[in-house]
Amino acid sequence: MTMISRLGFKPNKRKIIKSNLLLTTEEVTIIIPVKNNQNGIDLFLNEFFATHSADNYPREIIIVDNNSSPKIKLNRNDFPIHVRLYTCSKIGPASARNLGVQHSRTDWILFTDSDCVPTSNLLTGYLKVQNGSIGYAGNIKAHGKDIISKYYEQQEILVPPKVYERPNEPRPDYLITANCLVWRPAFEKVGGFNETIKIAGGEDIDLGFKLLNIGQLTYAFDSIAKHNFGDGLRDFKERFVRYGNGNKIISKLYDLDLKPKTFKPNKTTLINYILAYMQYFWLTTGYKDEIRP
Repeated sequence: MTMISRLGFKPNKRKIIKSNLLLTTEEVTIIIPVKNNQNGIDLFLNEFFATHSADNYPREIIIVDNNSSPKIKLNRNDFPIHVRLYTCSKIGPASARNLGVQHSRTDWILFTDSDCVPTSNLLTGYLKVQNGSIGYAGNIKAHGKDIISKYYEQQEILVPPKVYERPNEPRPDYLITANCLVWRPAFEKVGGFNETIKIAGGEDIDLGFKLLNIGQLTYAFDSIAKHNFGDGLRDFKERFVRYGNGNKIISKLYDLDLKPKTFKPNKTTLINYILAYMQYFWLTTGYKDEIRP
């Protein structure tokens, strides 16, 4: 059976557009929104230049400080490429990313987060799958080795679910901005990120849905970023309450029923069953209760 969408969204494709093919990593701008995570920015930049050489650099890296206190700063000025820091006073990563795109100088934008750690194939993984798509979903692995980090990776929390419109040809249901590549002309055509979504949850699903109305999305599993999943159970709770609220926002925007449902973990261990129930509980809490950005 053909699955239209895991979330129930059916693209309304009136006129399909195709992107220019990405030929070199220099055609890419990396954009990172950040709030109160100086250590994450320092780690990202240090790891990026430790794992990349001149032949696979992007054109530039743009960091957008979204109301951090204290303000984010660049702790060195000898980067081999342009690394630029901007400030966005509007609330939310959607606004911060839009501002970053406005200042970018390339047609390809790689979105990632300040709690992500790049690998050597973060950029080159996208070169292998070019097919005219207007958006590509990269891969996310866990940076940590603890039980909760392993659960995130086993559940593929930050990898969009597969949709089959043709047998054996999955596409992403949407994009997740921990690691995704978007063609700027298409991004601008759909109006970028929805800045009415003030939280870090749902704004990337909305972008993915809008892009699917005008073109195709494709997986790029060889592009890998590692995600630092933070402060144990406290971060776990806050993340899924936020995601539940994001699902509620998307359900209203697209008239979908995204109320959380119970599920079995991909790896059936006792601790994973406990975490799966907690994930469901906190998603449900976020779906019921509006949270403030």
